[in-house]
Amino acid sequence: MLMIIVSLRYEAAIVLPKSEKEATTLLFISNVATFFVSGVVLVVMLVFPLGNWLNIPEASSYFWLIAFSLFFVGIFQNFNNWALRNESYGIISKSKIMMNTSQGISQLAFGFGNLGLVGLILGEVLGRIAGAIKYMKFYKSDIRESFKTSKKEALVLMKRYIKFPLVSSISGLLASIGTNLPTLFLAAFFDVQSAGYYYLAQKLLTVPENLIGFSASQVYLSQIAKSVNEGESVRDYCIDTVKKLAVITLVTMLIIDIVSPLVFHFLFGDEWGTTVTFIQILSIMYFTRIVLQPFNNIFQIYEAFTSQIAAEVTRFILIIIAIVTSSIFSVTNVQALWSISILTTVGYIICALLAWQVMKKVGEKNYVEDPKV
Repeated sequence: MLMIIVSLRYEAAIVLPKSEKEATTLLFISNVATFFVSGVVLVVMLVFPLGNWLNIPEASSYFWLIAFSLFFVGIFQNFNNWALRNESYGIISKSKIMMNTSQGISQLAFGFGNLGLVGLILGEVLGRIAGAIKYMKFYKSDIRESFKTSKKEALVLMKRYIKFPLVSSISGLLASIGTNLPTLFLAAFFDVQSAGYYYLAQKLLTVPENLIGFSASQVYLSQIAKSVNEGESVRDYCIDTVKKLAVITLVTMLIIDIVSPLVFHFLFGDEWGTTVTFIQILSIMYFTRIVLQPFNNIFQIYEAFTSQIAAEVTRFILIIIAIVTSSIFSVTNVQALWSISILTTVGYIICALLAWQVMKKVGEKNYVEDPKV
């Protein structure tokens, strides 16, 4: 949940300036913010017994490692947006592959070494480090250039893009908390096994989301930022992107829904059948999420953060309604997940409609946000 604010959202502004110098300054600001925020998290992890509060005291001794993971994922995100600005899609793919592969191999290796909890955390950290280092090696000259930023230049741009840490971070946190709430709810209201089934289903569905939705969304962000700076239309490009995503995602989700029962039965046995059910229920939500993901960038490009908060608050409330009603009526874990999936899907649609209204109202010309948007 902290990943979204580790750079105080300044990394989201890197793609926006016309000036290369301003973008370099924003890269510097983002990296400095990442250092300080992860440092604060490190102190909190060392001082407060979070493991005891979360009823997992065996993890308390290792929570400080999360701060290091947070630092390197922040660096990764900063350079990811720098690469988007420069349309360096090759290094983006290589860095993501390096991060995910290193993370997976490390955690599996530690698992075979019976390191358990420690292995999972160490694997997480090593994966983040690998992804960040890949970027840092590639952009060594840009890093050196960014350190030439003066205090005055940094302060000017921090003030210019102050809405990113003050406002955009709120919507980002709401989105992150809303995404993680179902796992916590299933663990608390049903059992840890239900949360485990959900988490595994979520992990598997995140693969097509990262390969299709995230990649398309990142390219879309870069292209519309460029179009807005050049005074060109972004509506047609938006519609075209969503149409293509809908076709590709529909085919992908149908394949997953059909193949997953066979794969899980073969690899894990019938006792993991609940995960298959969870995958099929969540595929509706993930289809909508992937297809409509490019709309999220509309708020960022036009700095329409009031509208973005309204969208995320709406989606968050719908998730809370799903969780509360499931608790009140004592439904099964499958029924609860149906409620969460359907209402979250509605939330994504509402967010997309609000983004479309922002784009429509702006008229793609010199947008100055109206607090009433």
